[in-house]
Amino acid sequence: IQEWVTTEVATESSLWTWGCDTFWLAFIAAYPSFPMGKWPMWDPHIPLEGSFIEEWLQHSNNYGTDEEVLAQDDAVSDIWNEFCRH
Repeated sequence: IQEWVTTEVATESSLWTWGCDTFWLAFIAAYPSFPMGKWPMWDPHIPLEGSFIEEWLQHSNNYGTDEEVLAQDDAVSDIWNEFCRH
């Protein structure tokens, strides 16, 4: 997804917005502890912008350690539901 978005999609198009949202959905599904924990660096051309990732970051700031673990348990379900909306 990252390569497709950064090499094939024009940044001015609605497909760019969809592609970036889809990238973040997949990234968080793979690394549900993001922005905590360990995760690989993504292509900096994909901004930390969009409804899903901004909401994810906002919620991650609200959790303590125990709450974070519980939140990660629900992450896959939440991500699937968000993906289905797109």
